[in-house]
Amino acid sequence: MEIFNGNSHAKELDKVIAENIRLVKSSDIMAIVQIGDNEVSESYVNLKLRYCRKMGLNAKFFKFDASLSDKEISKQVSNIFSEKNVRGGIIQLPLPRKSLNSILNQIPLNKDIDRLSSTSWTQSDTTSGVGLSPVVRAFKFFLNTYSIDIHNISIKIIGRGPLVGVPIEDYLLSRGVKPGFLDSYVEGIPISADLVVTSTGIPNLIKGSDIQSGCDVIDFGSAKLHGKTVGDLDLNSGLDHLARISPSPGGMGPLVIRFLVLNYLGVNL
Repeated sequence: MEIFNGNSHAKELDKVIAENIRLVKSSDIMAIVQIGDNEVSESYVNLKLRYCRKMGLNAKFFKFDASLSDKEISKQVSNIFSEKNVRGGIIQLPLPRKSLNSILNQIPLNKDIDRLSSTSWTQSDTTSGVGLSPVVRAFKFFLNTYSIDIHNISIKIIGRGPLVGVPIEDYLLSRGVKPGFLDSYVEGIPISADLVVTSTGIPNLIKGSDIQSGCDVIDFGSAKLHGKTVGDLDLNSGLDHLARISPSPGGMGPLVIRFLVLNYLGVNL
């Protein structure tokens, strides 16, 4: 069993980012929008803001109370992304209510660095890095690291969310690969696959003993448990029979942040 160290791999991407900072003006802004209160979202927002400051990028945080009407929030978000100095940005997920989902479409295609608006899904080039969401770019990085051929393995996705499950499914389908989904997974159900991608946000939901021997696991899940961040995969369960594991935290998270910035810079790899 091998643990994928996202922090170590992220240092490679730091060098690429540092070399391309010249692509943006000092007045350019990366807008990070959060609506409502969510403990995990706030952690991710703080990580993104800290990373941008470290790299010398101008990131600005905008937060709106969830009690505001959808119309008012939509208006405010539209105003933010219409600003000329806003080069790109994101709306942090999850949103506090489904009626706000369409707000993602307030981000113009050329500024949607998370690639989550419906326009981005229909117009993105799924063969180039910049046309992909940061999550999919991180997923591809894992595959490339271990020379995994997605056409010769079985893939299961646990959690069909708009940030992870759906974009990865779209990418796989664009490559001629149809993954399986375990939408209502509960602890104890056996998982038969060569590669498992998980993002339920349910802490320690999946036990290693329930996963097929030799399987690779990419854990995008994140939740707070007793004040600590944990993933979907219980790292204290039996894992020795597995092949490679990207844990949470410390696996995909650092890469997703770097690929978000690379999308902001417009840099392919």
